[in-house]
Amino acid sequence: MNLKPEHYRNVADWPKAGIQFKDIGPVLRNPDLLAESTLQLVAAARELVDQVDFVVAPEARGFLFGPSLAIALKAGFVPARKPNKLPPTTASIAYELEYGEAQLHIHEHELDGARVLIHDDLLATGGTAAALVTLLTQVGAQPVAAVFLSEIPSLSGRSALGDLPCGSLVSFK
Repeated sequence: MNLKPEHYRNVADWPKAGIQFKDIGPVLRNPDLLAESTLQLVAAARELVDQVDFVVAPEARGFLFGPSLAIALKAGFVPARKPNKLPPTTASIAYELEYGEAQLHIHEHELDGARVLIHDDLLATGGTAAALVTLLTQVGAQPVAAVFLSEIPSLSGRSALGDLPCGSLVSFK
């Protein structure tokens, strides 16, 4: 069973007017889709990169598949958290979303020299993933690839990631 756009619920005008929110809830509630999506994410990651030390995923939906992906890749998992969620000392980055501003934090010295796979549930404008590339580089990590559950190609998120190899399972037209 391959993941398809119709497995998601589209929520118009959320969190603000003009945004078409892609609700992952139906995928998570279906045990077959949940299991198959995890297997497909692992396969997509393995196509992009041979070995990683860590999978880094942003709060909150990146946490849904990130740990399972890390286990399958025999890597550690590092959460990129929202402000005031990690004890000091952290490195942080502020960035723009299509509907506002956000900020991510990671511990400063966890990833020095590490090869890192970035994961999130959706690649839209690329703002979150690009911010993670910058933040990871600032703390001495080497982002080597990114894998997403889904993608909205019309928003050109891959272009925000430059030459970083990327993969996704489902594409929203």
